[in-house]
Amino acid sequence: MNETCPVGFEYIVEKVYEQELLLDSALARSMQTASGAGMRGEPLPYQFRSEWSVTCLLLLCFLLFSYALKNGRKYIFQHLKSLFQHKERNSLFDDTSGSSNGAVIILPLLSCIFYGLFFYCYSVEKFPALFYVTPHEAMIGIYILIAFFYLLLKWGSYTFVNWIFFEKEGSRAWIQAYFDTLSGQCFLLFPVILLIIYYNLWFHIGSIFILFILIFAKILLYYKGFLNFFSQSYGFLHFILYFCALEMVPLLLLAKGILYINQIVILNF
Repeated sequence: MNETCPVGFEYIVEKVYEQELLLDSALARSMQTASGAGMRGEPLPYQFRSEWSVTCLLLLCFLLFSYALKNGRKYIFQHLKSLFQHKERNSLFDDTSGSSNGAVIILPLLSCIFYGLFFYCYSVEKFPALFYVTPHEAMIGIYILIAFFYLLLKWGSYTFVNWIFFEKEGSRAWIQAYFDTLSGQCFLLFPVILLIIYYNLWFHIGSIFILFILIFAKILLYYKGFLNFFSQSYGFLHFILYFCALEMVPLLLLAKGILYINQIVILNF
């Protein structure tokens, strides 16, 4: 027994080793066969709603929007109604309380935020490299700051030009009309931005909606400015030059500025 036991043990070990080799080769063949079958996985496309910063920002916008509607509903209705009317002089009953005047600040600022989010969506759609080279929160903040800077630039240019060429009452009416149109755009921009971000609205369709809102606001502002400054027929040509210089040129500079900033960010980062 002492002579045959080692031989039997070695035989068993050899067979076990052969079985392991057979199992390893079978697994290798199965893996090679499986790797050639099926379809390769595709990465999921980038979605705006996956950004926590976008969600938090829209939640803050919703709270501010609700606050403005709750406390300044009468003020908002009055000034939106005044966009389609023209009064030679303001009524004493048009003044509202100080608490309602918060809508003067909140709604135009919300419009700037919505335009900043649209600039971000546009840049990600047209310049996919921005998605890989820059922090998304920083880009969203940059586009919102661009919209704020554009608002301040328009406000300053209107005030300066009207101070030179027009009376104080007409200048104040124009500034009021400009901020009223921004407030009105807030009501239209909010649902469009929500559709683009959370309901996968095609970007081209969303861009058409944004363009329609912008054109409608410019037409309304044109109407208000013509009634405020150039109610006489001989002032039509003058107003065309005034409107193109203070409306169309800054808008074109804004579009070129966004494209230029995107190119700088892509090249430097």
